[in-house]
Amino acid sequence: MRLKPLVTVLINNYNKEKYCYKSVKSVLDQSYKKIEIIFFDDGSKDASLKKINQFRKKIKVIKNLKRGKFFSYNQLSAIKRSLLKSKGDIICILDSDDFFEKKKVGKIVEYFSKNKSAQILCDRPRLYYDKTKIIDEDISYFQKSHKWPKFPPTSCLSFKKKSLKKALNIISKKKFEELWFDFRIVTYFSLKKKQFNVLNEHLTFYRQDISSFDKKYKKFYNLNWWRRRNQAFEFLGDLDQKSYRKNFFTIDFAVTKLINKIFTFF
Repeated sequence: MRLKPLVTVLINNYNKEKYCYKSVKSVLDQSYKKIEIIFFDDGSKDASLKKINQFRKKIKVIKNLKRGKFFSYNQLSAIKRSLLKSKGDIICILDSDDFFEKKKVGKIVEYFSKNKSAQILCDRPRLYYDKTKIIDEDISYFQKSHKWPKFPPTSCLSFKKKSLKKALNIISKKKFEELWFDFRIVTYFSLKKKQFNVLNEHLTFYRQDISSFDKKYKKFYNLNWWRRRNQAFEFLGDLDQKSYRKNFFTIDFAVTKLINKIFTFF
């Protein structure tokens, strides 16, 4: 009988006491049982750690006592530190306000077992508003030859551990504070490794809370959205200059650069 690989689920948490219990429980309840859970608490001020206290013998908990200024870097740091403590060959990422379908981890293992060259895998989200409103997202995810791909959220991402570890060393530069882990890592694998694998199954519940942070990035409304888009282009340049240069004569690139110059001037 083929040996089953160990899967490590990295759960990142900051002030999610309302949701973190359900997140952890969804992993413990998986039909696939060879799972290690690492719960990284990034200095929460709420009762998050109390909420998961009953699971302490079943999971590893990492407490971070000193948070950085930018949430994006904090998330990268959490994943890197958790990865150092992990023992699994396959890594699943889970934000603590999201949760997994019962068969998700087994499906991820099955895909990687059948596709030996795969290094990254995206599944599809189920948009979770409440128990009465759950919508299977039907967005098309796809690669672009010279740009970042269209991809699902962080909690839908899984990796081969060795590939993720190498990638993190490349994408963790501290000069793109508006760019989060999911954008960096999926863009890296898409452009540099030509890897963009989507499992056409809805295996992750993606919670739909509209926070003030989400509103901060509404399209076209303010500089934050344009700053992030500008950094996205610059990140491309860091990864692959050939792909970056292909954007020079596009309207998207020109408008993004112009607006950033205008805001910088004023």
